[in-house]
Amino acid sequence: MESFMNMVKSNMLAQGIVCVLLGLFLMFWPGVTVITVIYLLGAFFALSGISSLVAYFRQSGDRYRSPAVLTTAVFFLVLALIVFIFPGVIASFSSVVLGIVLALAGIVSAVRSVELRELRGPAWIIMLVISIVVAIGGIVIIANPFETTALFVFVIGLVLFVNGAADIVIEVMFKKASRG
Repeated sequence: MESFMNMVKSNMLAQGIVCVLLGLFLMFWPGVTVITVIYLLGAFFALSGISSLVAYFRQSGDRYRSPAVLTTAVFFLVLALIVFIFPGVIASFSSVVLGIVLALAGIVSAVRSVELRELRGPAWIIMLVISIVVAIGGIVIIANPFETTALFVFVIGLVLFVNGAADIVIEVMFKKASRG
């Protein structure tokens, strides 16, 4: 049991260090992080297309080659090419989709919150305010997609940094408490 606890403690310390480092990276280079994720998506599409091409050409004879496999391969390779040529546009587009979803969800929630007014009590006002904030957040993302995505990545980095720092502090405090 003691060896298990030692393993958990060492993993907690390693996890804390990784979270701090990843958090710092995300905080100081959020734009690079977004573009890197887009490039990884492009690499995934390229590998999928290449593997489909290999599968297509490995089949012996035209009779056994499926046109669907070749179509899939070409589709994935075209997607990869688009992602590699226009990574900023792809990142902005995905942010715009997120903004639209948030704006619509906020508006629907606001309408539903007003319907709660009949139940009497302050809960509907709180829900209305939250819904309006979500809708405004969605509109801001639509208006300025790439910078808000970078800000979101920065916040994720900040949360990872704080979580990792807390893990390290807790581990250090436990070590001091167990010694003394």
